[in-house]
Amino acid sequence: MARVDSENTTPMPVDPTRRRFLSTAATLAAGGAALAVAIPPALAADDPILAMIAVHKKLRAGWQEISDQLDEAEFDAEKEHGRRPAALIHWRNYHIGGSEIDSRREQLLEAGEIDPATIEQEYLDAKARYHARVAAGPAWDELTGLSALRKDADRGFAAEWRYVKRLARTKPTTPAGTAALIQYVLDDDFSDDESYWHMTALRSAVAALNSMSAAVAS
Repeated sequence: MARVDSENTTPMPVDPTRRRFLSTAATLAAGGAALAVAIPPALAADDPILAMIAVHKKLRAGWQEISDQLDEAEFDAEKEHGRRPAALIHWRNYHIGGSEIDSRREQLLEAGEIDPATIEQEYLDAKARYHARVAAGPAWDELTGLSALRKDADRGFAAEWRYVKRLARTKPTTPAGTAALIQYVLDDDFSDDESYWHMTALRSAVAALNSMSAAVAS
């Protein structure tokens, strides 16, 4: 996607508990996949998850190509028009946007160190400034002629995101498909991804392994 201005963002803290949970779950699931190889394959040679992984790879590659084009176009446009306004505002030592503004309001109220009326007035001002920043982005796109390309990138991302959620909810039907799904998760940068579709996929893999084990045992 478009380059991020490091001066306009506040790094999100890493959740070590969640990271450890993700890593442990991936390790356990990978071990289960190795055990699954010993299970006789299903009568059906094709596992739907294999085709879905292939489709998702194409969707992601397509979106990434458009995103790279947008990055390059933005970089060129910045030389004449400056950087695209980021949808972030500054409020009491934080550069935030979207729902983060509401969360910051709650934090300040709970702390009880500032008069609530002051917080509420600052909150309303922050929301107004944020909406102005949001509107400035599309205006910059129109000025630089990048509106169509950004819409293409947004559509590509939305299509890829919808599909990967569907993929993550699909339970593999063969040991090979289960191993492929687990490997697909492990190959992705799941520890830093904010969507966490990976956990849903790992749960689907575990459910598949349990189903195959039960079938062998019966």
